[in-house]
Amino acid sequence: MIGTIRSSAEEETATNAGADAVLRNDDDQEFRTRMTALAPTGVDHVIEVAFGANLERDLECLKLGGSVASYATDVGEPKIPFWPLVFKNIRLYFLGSDDFPKEAKIAATRDLNSALELGWSGFEIGERVPLSEIARAHELAEHPARRGRIVVML
Repeated sequence: MIGTIRSSAEEETATNAGADAVLRNDDDQEFRTRMTALAPTGVDHVIEVAFGANLERDLECLKLGGSVASYATDVGEPKIPFWPLVFKNIRLYFLGSDDFPKEAKIAATRDLNSALELGWSGFEIGERVPLSEIARAHELAEHPARRGRIVVML
């Protein structure tokens, strides 16, 4: 698995999350050179958190028949390069976690707990917020005070 980051400060987090290699997504030429060395024929799948900002780069990295799954974007109505996607037979998946079936959420919870029990260190926690302060948790997610995930405590 290849992880991409915006700054070198995120490298440890990406490695701890399971990335075998980590590429910084800012220097176009270095990124292309390293990506080509790691995946000479392209990658099968991209999980995207900034769909609009990264779709063209994702398209460069994907092999024929690859796919992009995105659960976030930087803009509400991103430009989609239709023909380049068609010529590579790329599949797009848009995921909204609010719409996942209850069973899928329960299975994901079990899988995460199993990974933690087996020694996975999990993601860095930025702050724990009680449920009674849910509005503050949303503010922290939109404007983080520090690195890491915001965890709402029940």
